[in-house]
Amino acid sequence: MSVLLEKMGLILALLILGYMTVRFKIVPADFTKSLSRLVMNVLLAGLILSSVINKDIPLGGWELVWAMLMISLAYVISFAVALVCARLFPPLRTGDSGMYVLLMAFMNNGFMGFPLVAAFFGEEAVFIASLSNIPLNFLLYTVGIRVLNNNGEKHGFSLRQVINIPIIATLLACLIFAFRIPMPVFVDDLCDTVGASVVPLSMMCIGMSLGNVPVKAAVMQPKMYLISFVKLIVSPAVIWLVLRLLISDPLVLGVIMMVMLTPSAAICTIVGLENGRDGVESSSGIFISTLLSSVTIPLMVFLLGIG
Repeated sequence: MSVLLEKMGLILALLILGYMTVRFKIVPADFTKSLSRLVMNVLLAGLILSSVINKDIPLGGWELVWAMLMISLAYVISFAVALVCARLFPPLRTGDSGMYVLLMAFMNNGFMGFPLVAAFFGEEAVFIASLSNIPLNFLLYTVGIRVLNNNGEKHGFSLRQVINIPIIATLLACLIFAFRIPMPVFVDDLCDTVGASVVPLSMMCIGMSLGNVPVKAAVMQPKMYLISFVKLIVSPAVIWLVLRLLISDPLVLGVIMMVMLTPSAAICTIVGLENGRDGVESSSGIFISTLLSSVTIPLMVFLLGIG
């Protein structure tokens, strides 16, 4: 717990540092978009690959398949909980109910989950966490889009939307792991160096994005606190109750739960913008859940006995 609190303190400091760079205009407001693309498409890929290149992964082939199935199950449970809560709580039945479901269902695995896993469980565990890219993208761009556009319009499945660079890096990592492919030292060092920058830059990137959100407008929306409660407390608790019965390896369970404990995914805003939203309400939800997660993550780790 002391290690986690220390890491969470460091992450919170990086968030604040990123926030202040925007608020004091050290960097322009639109710099966040460029930095997020760099983190997601280059640095995160390096971290995923570095987690398996010339590393001793404490999992066998079938154990990895089971971990993938359990991560997929966790996302299905998260999505189901979001759908139920969106119908159960009257405040979430009005307004943009589709976006509320996305904010409760999808977590910030890339920008926050992977750095937390690397800091708490070690770099090798990032490979297990990276498997979450596959069910997240698949669910988001299939069922998620249909729920977001709950006005009866039909949106076809697009493989191009599901496949992105982190997904490709994850698939490459699976091949390297499955066939135990040795890589040159230069490639190993390059991926390690690139991957090492993910934690500071991803946290600062989140802080910068929060710096673009009107704070007063964000904190004055009671719905966002209810959404954050479901995302940060209710959903992880339900997932843990189910997965603890199916997973015997504490590392796999811990890695999956650490990803599930992260706040609402920033990609919800991007998907919302692509589907006619202005991005203000989703950004407020991400803002509130990210701030609250600095308290709820250590709390849930302690209560659930993770790690």
